[in-house]
Amino acid sequence: MELFALAFAAIFVNNVVLNQFYGLCPFLGVSTKKSSALSMGMAVTFVITLSTMIAYAIYFYVLVEYEIQYLSTIVFILVIASFVQLVEMVIKKFSPAIYSALGVYLPLITTNCAVLGVAIDVTVNGAGSQKLLMVGTQIPSFVEATIYALGISLGYAVVIFLFSAIREEMDAYPLKKNWQGIPIALITAFIMAMIFSGFSGVI
Repeated sequence: MELFALAFAAIFVNNVVLNQFYGLCPFLGVSTKKSSALSMGMAVTFVITLSTMIAYAIYFYVLVEYEIQYLSTIVFILVIASFVQLVEMVIKKFSPAIYSALGVYLPLITTNCAVLGVAIDVTVNGAGSQKLLMVGTQIPSFVEATIYALGISLGYAVVIFLFSAIREEMDAYPLKKNWQGIPIALITAFIMAMIFSGFSGVI
């Protein structure tokens, strides 16, 4: 039940985009079509979950063991960059159309604040993270860290897909020139953030 609560909180309450404001550039840039948003969500889910699992193992079993935690950011970036390179090669090989649709945002997953932020949250900041203290632990276990990373990345995928669906529907209706593009997108994201804030009362 505690793990379910942790996953629910990661997806809806502590949503990485609407609550923590991480990864806003790809969120706004790739959300014009549902197909590209879904692909980006799946790619980010893969990278965040696996990179966090490896970052957790490296941090607690290597960096802490040899007291070289100051290298954590560099090590995490190398892990994330490796996974992004793998995802890029797989998508380019099996789906050139999606590869073209994602464009520059695919390699930019490496610099997505959400990816590095989650890895740091469950390792370096794990002891003091209020997000993980919701399950009553001071240092998250490997399972809790994995569930949290998976929940956060699924939350990113859910929100960017819903956002793209709304933007596609809005394109069917005429808007005044001043409202088109980023202005109406930011207003829509604000309304979604208000709606998602209502989930905080569930837990």
